Amino acid sequence: MTDQVAEVLRDRIPYILFGTVFLFIGLCVCGIAVMRRRSGGRFLTWLGIWSAIEGTEYLFGSLADLGLLPKWLLASLPYVGNILSFSVVVIALLAFLGLSQGKLRLFLQGAIVAGLAIAVAGVALFLLTGSSFKIMPYNHLLAALSLTVLAILVAVPKLCRRFLVLPNRTVLSLGILVFALEAVYGNLSLPLRLPSPPEILDPLGFAVLLFSFGSEPVTARKVYRLDANCGIPLSGRWPTHPGIGSCAPFIAALSR
Repeated sequence: MTDQVAEVLRDRIPYILFGTVFLFIGLCVCGIAVMRRRSGGRFLTWLGIWSAIEGTEYLFGSLADLGLLPKWLLASLPYVGNILSFSVVVIALLAFLGLSQGKLRLFLQGAIVAGLAIAVAGVALFLLTGSSFKIMPYNHLLAALSLTVLAILVAVPKLCRRFLVLPNRTVLSLGILVFALEAVYGNLSLPLRLPSPPEILDPLGFAVLLFSFGSEPVTARKVYRLDANCGIPLSGRWPTHPGIGSCAPFIAALSR
């Protein structure tokens, strides 16, 4: 039994560390967004919420695996995990919306509306039946479709310049591409019944994305100005698998 506990602990430590870092970064970014509210902090707000959600999933899901959560918190975990798993797709799309322009912006707005509909249906189904697995594949497919479009755009410099506003195209394009490729396969593996990628690739891919966003904090002002002037009323709207919101730690905990 001791060996089994030690093995589970070794397996979950990387995810506890990733979760702690993502949650800390998310809270810090949200704090910065509050201070920048008059100069276009909407992009930072959605990015911070996205990072905080990823961190919450990894941290608390791993702690649940280790049996370190109090019973009252463990009882709420299925509901919180379900809401986060659906909402994170919309949150991520809102973050990328701040980097978009032209027809890509219209595409992402449509994806956000679709994501909200899927999220409402998924959460409602979970509350009624105790399971949302019939709706979850649509969440994965929406994430995969949106990220495929983003991957194609950042991979083609001409399209990237036309549809995306990236302060540092080399670093950000590479970060988005690496993240998108990993996340597309991860999101398609469940609905298409493909071999699942190693679980550790999910937080690594998101870490690459965060690093690319933070690589040029000064020139990122261009993104903030664009985000401030785009003007779609997103405030108040609340929108898995790897990449865009992994619910794997929660599912692992709840299946025990």
